Amino acid sequence: MLRAFSLCGLGGVFLFISPKLRAGVQESIGSVYTSVVYYAPYSYIAGVLVVIVALITSFNRGSQPR
Repeated sequence: MLRAFSLCGLGGVFLFISPKLRAGVQESIGSVYTSVVYYAPYSYIAGVLVVIVALITSFNRGSQPR
């Protein structure tokens, strides 16, 4: 958990000090948002399916004995 917080913090700091990278990330997020709105309701269904598959994969790996 600490690793996840530290990576998010470092990524946030790096985005804060790098305007070119920040602009690129904002453009990418805007592009994804536009695509999701354009292909709605199918994009919502695909998004839910991706989340379900990711959760199943994560839970399956977590439940295996080490």
